[in-house]
Amino acid sequence: MSTLYIVATPIGNLEDISMRALRTLGEVDFILCEDTRVTRVLLEHYQIKTPTISYHHHSGMKKINEIIDLLAAGKNLALVSDAGTPGISDPGGKLIQAVLEKLGGEVHPVKFGSAGIPPEAELFNGVKIESVPGPSAVTAALSISGIPTDKFVFLGFPPHKKGRQKFIRKIIESEWPAVVYESKHRIIKFLEELNKLAEKDNLTSVVVVRELSKMHETVYRGNLESIIEKIKNNKDDQRGEFVVIIGK
Repeated sequence: MSTLYIVATPIGNLEDISMRALRTLGEVDFILCEDTRVTRVLLEHYQIKTPTISYHHHSGMKKINEIIDLLAAGKNLALVSDAGTPGISDPGGKLIQAVLEKLGGEVHPVKFGSAGIPPEAELFNGVKIESVPGPSAVTAALSISGIPTDKFVFLGFPPHKKGRQKFIRKIIESEWPAVVYESKHRIIKFLEELNKLAEKDNLTSVVVVRELSKMHETVYRGNLESIIEKIKNNKDDQRGEFVVIIGK
């Protein structure tokens, strides 16, 4: 049985990776990367020489079928994203779904008939899909937020255009704290839109985390207007990736 390992990698600090993840990356036949250049930095840091294959948001069915063919041939693969846990707001979920549909993820019975083997013994192995857990920006941000998080909803990235207002309204109306990702290009716009729609709701429990685990990690707390002003007034604060937690 071949194995597709879903391997979490650091979200910033290269030391935030498990020994199991390093061993897995060194033992598999190929590593599937969102961006091979980004992953190469990690691999070179830990002197891992496993060959890489590009797999990203724009990869079509041809690339997916090539990956499935490798698994069908008995190759062991590791899937990584640029940072964090694959399958969370990235194309990893699409690949896993395709692998399960084409090859299955467990042991499956096949038709009786070859070499006179009884049906209960005639089995073929599907692909094993195994998680190698580790860093995630969602849980890292929640852990330092100070907002009660026994229950929360994760909504990924807001839509760029269509459905954006509806998306923000869902955040405001959510019964539970909501976590979203946002890029440096749209963070101020998102916070301003959130503030405008939430004026009557008086959202006071908002935490914005920038550049988690990196040298310039910053945590903004307080009301939305003050957070917006802090980010607006410092160009350096408008760089990097952002996690926004809207509490209740």
